[in-house]
Amino acid sequence: MHLKNSSMDKILTKQIQSQLSGYFLSATQMTKPELRCLKDMVTGILKSKSVFVNQIAASLRERLKLKDVCKRLSSQYLKEDLAEKIISSHLSTVCPSISKDDFILMDGTDISKKHAKYMEGLEFVKNGDTGEIGLGYNVLNINAINGHKEMIPLYSKAYSYEMGALSSNNEIKKAVRGVKKHIDGKGCWIFDRGADNGIVKDFFIGECSQTIIRLKRNTKLFHKDVAYKASQLVGKIDFSITQTVTKIKKDKPVLKHYEVGAIPISYTVKGITHSLWLVVSRNKKHGGLCYLLVKSKLTTAIEVAKWAFKGYGLRWKIEEYHRHIKQEYRLEDIQMKTFEGLQSMLAILTVAMYIIYKKIRALHFSLLLDAGYNYLNKNIPRELTNFIYYKISKVVSILLMPVKSRWKIQNTESEKYPGQLNLTLK
Repeated sequence: MHLKNSSMDKILTKQIQSQLSGYFLSATQMTKPELRCLKDMVTGILKSKSVFVNQIAASLRERLKLKDVCKRLSSQYLKEDLAEKIISSHLSTVCPSISKDDFILMDGTDISKKHAKYMEGLEFVKNGDTGEIGLGYNVLNINAINGHKEMIPLYSKAYSYEMGALSSNNEIKKAVRGVKKHIDGKGCWIFDRGADNGIVKDFFIGECSQTIIRLKRNTKLFHKDVAYKASQLVGKIDFSITQTVTKIKKDKPVLKHYEVGAIPISYTVKGITHSLWLVVSRNKKHGGLCYLLVKSKLTTAIEVAKWAFKGYGLRWKIEEYHRHIKQEYRLEDIQMKTFEGLQSMLAILTVAMYIIYKKIRALHFSLLLDAGYNYLNKNIPRELTNFIYYKISKVVSILLMPVKSRWKIQNTESEKYPGQLNLTLK
């Protein structure tokens, strides 16, 4: 089968290379050595499906000794300011493609390092998978997603109290402000129950033009100038809207039906009263309730309820993203002696995932159906609409592995882009 599709594999490989080159040509905020390091490490991550520097270096297939390639890369990615440069350049490049109707997902995760006792900035964190406490790092990720479930990785940064972080609230606010200045008020920010504390909630309501925050049932809200717990307002809500969601359980689609309603409430931040909504959804079969505090530009309860239900329903996509980068790219196996190196690798991995999730989006079906490596099972239509990124990662890795990279100066575009580097993959 592979021989039959070898010509198609070459075409697909060239198309991936073209998209890679296009991304790096738009990254203009770094020096040539920094840009070369970024390009080599992104390509190496896509090839090796690893965040181990020696495996990334080996996948580049350069004529130099492996230790010399690692040394060249480390001279750049260990720089104190490289992670900030990469994220800033990345946001400048990708944020113009975000629309006002997109949702901005923010979620924390952890990198557990129970056997690595000498990495800089290690501290005790809670493992999100097992619930155990152990050594590791807290990480904040921000991704954009549209109504078609197309995701754009935007931001990833670790924080450590050992390395000067003041609080998780402060780190969240810094991350949001860093992304907000690039998206120019577009999109709606979505947060889980971790944002239901006074400091963070006030920040989101005060500074975000639109936001959806999941609340705890005992959170106090004002309705018609009377204070209620969120759970006490359920009896005042008209659950006239029914929403149906398809979830995959053991590879089979399962329909779940929810009743949704909204009620206007008020919320005061620094003396300013904001007109918000409490949106509540409940499972028609089991009766489980979900409380959402919503700041929206929409004006009717029905519009707000449907919009908030849809938006919050997309939030779990970032959890799939976390599992993907941990399992497929072995993020928790990362070995970095310095905290700056860890930050650089998280920023570089974000760029690599942008290539996978968004930049080559138009090639996804061709990669799954036309490449000489068939990872699809029997239910092809369903597989093409589910979380396909594990399979995309495998195909991209195989197609790029024989490729060698070469740097040269582009002459044909010299009048348009004087001195511009052309990143050519051979």
